[in-house]
Formats: sequence, C-alpha cells, structure tokens
Amino acid sequence: MSTVKNHEINKQIKLIKEIGRKLFCTEEDFKTILLNYPTLRGSEFIFTIGDGNAYRYIDSEVDSFVKGLHVIEMLYKHKMSDNFGFGSPSPTYKIIRELSKSDESHAEELRKWIYDNGGNYYIKS
Repeated sequence: MSTVKNHEINKQIKLIKEIGRKLFCTEEDFKTILLNYPTLRGSEFIFTIGDGNAYRYIDSEVDSFVKGLHVIEMLYKHKMSDNFGFGSPSPTYKIIRELSKSDESHAEELRKWIYDNGGNYYIKS
C-alpha cells in the first residue's frame, strides 16, 4: 500500500474516532467518509474492514472507532430514509466479533451499545 493511501486511511480512522467521541457526524465528515454518497460502491475505506483485517482496528480507542462507524451508519440510514443501513458490509460487527476473541465482556458492551442506539444488519434493535 502506498504511503499516500496509508496517510488517507489514517486520516479517516482518526476522523471516525472523533465522530465516535462526539457521537455526532457533520455533513462534511459524512461526505469525507462516504465519498460516493448517495451511491455506495463498496470501495470506501470503511467497507474494506472485514474478518481478515478487523484486528487492525482494535486498540485503546476501539470504542470510539466502533461508535463512530455506527453514528455514520445511522446518519446514512436517516438520509436514505430506510432501516437497512449498510447491510452486511457494515464493519462494526466485524470489529466487535474480533474483539470478542480477546475480551468478550468488552465486545458485549459494544454490542449492547449498538443495540441501544438503533442496531444494524447484525445487531437488531
């Protein structure tokens, strides 16, 4: 991966964590994360998070990252006037599932937070 691409991904990770800390996503931040909105192509950074690389996003700020991803998805659901959200590409559950391998209690707290805050494809509210 190129240095420029890594730098851009690191900026997005930082932005998503900030959204998770604030529990709010501005229009500008939303469009920065979902560059192709309203048509999502799956090439957006957040949709590259999967079972094979979810471990990379588990650090001391995993709560902020997961919550930021969820806030973005909830805003997307609102803008699209649907309950589907991102569907199965939704990255939150993949990160939570990976976290559960080392800290089931922490993973359960995040599952409950997703459940209490609108749910998603994997965690129904």
